[in-house]
Amino acid sequence: MGITYKISTLGCKVNQQESETLAADFRALGFEPTRKGEAADVCVINSCTVTSIADSKTRQRVRQARATNPEALICVVGCLPETSRDAVLSMPEVDLAIGSLEKERTAEIVAKALKQRYPAHPGDSLRFVGGEKDKSTEITRLRAEGQLQQRTRAMIKIEDGCDRFCAYCIVPYARGAVRCKPADEVVSEAEKLLKAGYKEIIPTGVNLAMYGDLYDLVKRVCGIDAEGEFRVRLGSLEPTLIDADEAARIAEIPGVCPQFHLSLQSGAKRTLMEMGRPYTPEGYLEIVRKLRLIDPLFSITTDVIVGFPGEDESDFEESLEFVKSIGFAHVHVFKYSKRPGTRAAEMPGQVNDTVKNERSRLMIEAAEEGAERFVNLNKDIVRRTLIFGPDKSGKYIRGITDNGIDILLKAGNVNYDPNSFADLVL
Repeated sequence: MGITYKISTLGCKVNQQESETLAADFRALGFEPTRKGEAADVCVINSCTVTSIADSKTRQRVRQARATNPEALICVVGCLPETSRDAVLSMPEVDLAIGSLEKERTAEIVAKALKQRYPAHPGDSLRFVGGEKDKSTEITRLRAEGQLQQRTRAMIKIEDGCDRFCAYCIVPYARGAVRCKPADEVVSEAEKLLKAGYKEIIPTGVNLAMYGDLYDLVKRVCGIDAEGEFRVRLGSLEPTLIDADEAARIAEIPGVCPQFHLSLQSGAKRTLMEMGRPYTPEGYLEIVRKLRLIDPLFSITTDVIVGFPGEDESDFEESLEFVKSIGFAHVHVFKYSKRPGTRAAEMPGQVNDTVKNERSRLMIEAAEEGAERFVNLNKDIVRRTLIFGPDKSGKYIRGITDNGIDILLKAGNVNYDPNSFADLVL
């Protein structure tokens, strides 16, 4: 077996997609994925730094990597080394730290580091080590092939970076300025994925609404002349950049799934203003209303922060009641975590942990009740469902509806072909 690698991913869907690309890059250079239970020669931790908890999880993952792969080259990539490179390198377990803006060159940087560490080994087993071939034909080709494994759903990163600088957020510092993939490139990538048999394309980005003309891009992808049925499911959209009319225009494109992740952060008007989020709960609600005119069971998912500096009891109650009123399919609840380098870290009125914990509990409770209601509203309704195939036990068949509900069907009752669509009564 050649030089082996292992990639551990934390954080968002963008990180997940980037890890798939990194894996293809390593294979392009001659590395091999490690077998289950075996130590790797290279361990890459694709980090997240959106909260201090995310930082802690990254450090924990680094220590675990060293403990289970004692001889490996340990490389931390992404957002944490972009914002805290010295702190990452101060960890005794870490050999390399590569920031977000250099992440695409990770495989080449690692190969070069291995050559320096072992001049006679393992360079001979790699296709090329470091050098000047940043955008080599080989790495580009195998990167594309790496994303064409026979699966059901595929992510395409179309945007990176952010320039909003919300009071609580480190992402603009961790990811840099907004960068968008050219539309022709996105369409070409989608065509390859559909030709390889994928049935669902998921455009991803730090903030999809920052893509130049998102409507035109989505329309072009949905209009690809592919053999067989497929659909497009969008990731996170910002109400700061997309209004009700634009959201409805995109949702009405044939082939777009009736599920949007609309980032909320708070349902309290004053808290949104303090966060630097230039929209109101009323404006957010208008987007939801227009989407549910298109489909009454349009799925809305979101993120909510509790315990933001200055959030008092009335602000929290306003936010809680707003969340209850929307009927979210899923809410990811965050307790505010002080992030050095952001405006919110220096704001007065920091909320103590006891209060944050209680508010988090109440918000999660409301979110879970809302998710249950949403699923119940879909009962006895026919939804277009993408069948994945059997689960690991073989007892059930997995799938996902157009509006984002995960399903399990007892295997054997009805035969469904994997990677196919079916109209199911939920």
